[in-house]
Amino acid sequence: MKKLLASGICLLLVTGLLFAAGSQEQSSQRNVRVWVEKSFSDDANMLMEERIKQFTLDSDISVKYEFINALDLMTKLNAAIEAGSAPDIVSANLYKVLSYGGDNNPFLDVTSWIEDVSETRPMFDSLVNGTKIMGGKNYFVPFYNSSTLLFLRKDIFDKNGVAVPKTWDELLEAAKHVSDPENGIYGFGMGSGPTDEDGENTFRMINWSNGGGALIAEDGSISANKNPVTAELIAKYKELYDAGAIPPPAATTWGGPSGNNKSYLIGESAMVFNAPTLYNAMANDPNYADLLANTLILPPPPDGRVSNTVLGLASGWGGVTKTTSNQDEAKEFISYMMETEWYNKYMQLVAPVFVPVFQDARENPVYASGVNKAAIDYAENATGYYGYQPRHLKEWSWDRSIIFSSLCVKC
Repeated sequence: MKKLLASGICLLLVTGLLFAAGSQEQSSQRNVRVWVEKSFSDDANMLMEERIKQFTLDSDISVKYEFINALDLMTKLNAAIEAGSAPDIVSANLYKVLSYGGDNNPFLDVTSWIEDVSETRPMFDSLVNGTKIMGGKNYFVPFYNSSTLLFLRKDIFDKNGVAVPKTWDELLEAAKHVSDPENGIYGFGMGSGPTDEDGENTFRMINWSNGGGALIAEDGSISANKNPVTAELIAKYKELYDAGAIPPPAATTWGGPSGNNKSYLIGESAMVFNAPTLYNAMANDPNYADLLANTLILPPPPDGRVSNTVLGLASGWGGVTKTTSNQDEAKEFISYMMETEWYNKYMQLVAPVFVPVFQDARENPVYASGVNKAAIDYAENATGYYGYQPRHLKEWSWDRSIIFSSLCVKC
């Protein structure tokens, strides 16, 4: 009898284990793979990771996630796409995720996903329209927006009796009037180095706002040296450089986006265009308290000769691959990351470097003044990241050297 009882118990245990294993296998059938580009903030990364883990608890979807450094993301993504092992979702900025064009585009059209989100919480039209590409479709769901803001030394402007510029022409003219090269003060810290991202972005905004053409033609050839407005603006840059309104010789050799913010922090430049990381650098260091107190932070000038062109610098959830079998899971994951209460908490943690994509940010007192307001103004007026896809290349061309190499600055 004891043997029969023991056998029965064993049978029940085995059956239970098999049932449990079968249930676990069934519950784990829904899954999604996510690559997240690391933020500048460790706290924001931790909050994002907590949210991802909570999604698994609140749904029946298992998330396999990985945080990747921004500099490594494209290399890893390219290799994964070539190998057919790309994740279901990639979090990154727009031009990284959408660096493929035409028939080589591996990503899913998510236009309807954005429409679904916007039904209950409308996004800025600028960010929805500014992230359309390849036939007017969205392959990318905006999550937050960065900016390139004007940092201006109001004490230097006041000392020289120069008004805050309201147009690009006024800004370039003001650069000459507030310069004092003999005392190491230069009006406009805009670089022209071949890898100077801030210099490129600033020139693009000046160029298009004043009617300049595309820097790259549709056939992939350089067209910057053929447009008279672009040529005029390059000549203007050279004029400012020769007049001592732009820091010589450093500005022509700045590499990466750090040259102009260093120039501003040491008190060398009276104006620069930079991401709000420059604000954080001043706000988080008491040595820059006086500099910050004398700094005015604004979106780009509201008026150009032709338009006000503000580069869209959106980041978000893109790279949902066409071949994934987890499209429903990917959509649920993205929707979960847009939930209002958590989203607002996350965005306040990363502001002003990143700001919301939703119109109701205008009603949030967090973004009502100062640098946060400037960043929101920028987002609302963003018009896209411009360029043409060379037909003979797989990837989009963002050659920063074309602006100043095709028309010589120091000739």
